[in-house]
Amino acid sequence: MTRWKAHASKSCGRNSGPVMVIRCLSFGSLWWLRPGNRTEDPLRFSAHAAVFNTTGFISGSRERRLWLVAGVIRINLGMHPASHEGLNFEAGCFESTGLEHRGEWNRLLLGRRLKQNTGSEKVLLCTRSGLLGRINFDDEWHDRRIQVIAGSAFRGHQETLILASLGAQFQTEKGSWEVTWNGIRQKK
Repeated sequence: MTRWKAHASKSCGRNSGPVMVIRCLSFGSLWWLRPGNRTEDPLRFSAHAAVFNTTGFISGSRERRLWLVAGVIRINLGMHPASHEGLNFEAGCFESTGLEHRGEWNRLLLGRRLKQNTGSEKVLLCTRSGLLGRINFDDEWHDRRIQVIAGSAFRGHQETLILASLGAQFQTEKGSWEVTWNGIRQKK
């Protein structure tokens, strides 16, 4: 187990605490729908379904998670009736109880959508090595204000979903980065 995986497992105990506001800037590459349990239910693929997102890679017709740290974002469609695809969730603010540890997986449940200008406590974003550079996961690459939801690596590429406080900092091979309200900026 890498030091990074051990830290991710320790830092996200089951959270049933107060609701926080999360601003979603970007998501991982892989999306899927889990329909409701009853096959005769007319709302099985809409109001009684859940949409999941995580890191990974599309290779031809295959989707590969290849997790270094397993984790998902869950969105119950019953709370978002006008949402038909993942892009509807980007650049939005949502209620959440925060990151939970579910068995071997991390999970972030996004609840009710809030107004766009709602002040947020955390920012959700996906870092990609093609843009920001590779992360050396065996080093201390981030400060305590960052929680890793999921991370994947494939053929030299990386994708990492993080939940961060504003001002949180992390390091890649291309330099130091800071999380802002609108995304990430490189520190000089």
